[in-house]
Amino acid sequence: MSIEQDTFFHYLIQPEKLLFYGFEPDGKNLVYEKMLPEENFKICLRFDGEIKGRILDLATGEEYTNFRVESSTGFGAEVRRKFTALLEDIRDKCCRNQYFRSEQGRRINDYIFEKYRSVPEFLWPNIPSYAAFRRSGSKKWFAVIGSVPRRKVDPASSSNREVEVINVKVDSAEIKEILSISGYYPAFHMNKKCWVSIILDDTLSDEEIWERVNDSFHNI
Repeated sequence: MSIEQDTFFHYLIQPEKLLFYGFEPDGKNLVYEKMLPEENFKICLRFDGEIKGRILDLATGEEYTNFRVESSTGFGAEVRRKFTALLEDIRDKCCRNQYFRSEQGRRINDYIFEKYRSVPEFLWPNIPSYAAFRRSGSKKWFAVIGSVPRRKVDPASSSNREVEVINVKVDSAEIKEILSISGYYPAFHMNKKCWVSIILDDTLSDEEIWERVNDSFHNI
């Protein structure tokens, strides 16, 4: 991930707030510039649905890219810190948290919080879209939501388009019957003997998924 993608991951950027922050229209996009006077550098940001940035060295007129090397030290690390700090300030003032991509995923998240006061925990750095929900005081999770290529969940599909899924625990004695119902799939990256995956595309109603979440909560 780039610095920008990492900073705004799980956040929805609100263009009207960018304008209030100081971004200016440039055709169909919004742009923002900030001087780093002590280094004679300028940060240039562009919003075209997502925020992308670059840093110009005003002394040479060329783009400075060393700050993007994560292991950089000294001057490069200081420029990286200031660039990241600006992005984080924009995120805090111009974005709202959006843990999940799908509308149904966001509704399920709201239900879990209202019912169990459980919030999504992003425990796996190598799969940053995956969030676990745990009972208070427990290390075990009763639901996991994340994005995955559809073909990895749906055996009938060859699509690499990412879909959001929820994994929930079910009674192992009922799993064969459950998997015969449209909308349920063998669990992705979970024990297939007692977990199932559901693609959050409204194939199954919120109410039905809520019941599965409730059962999973009490089965762990």
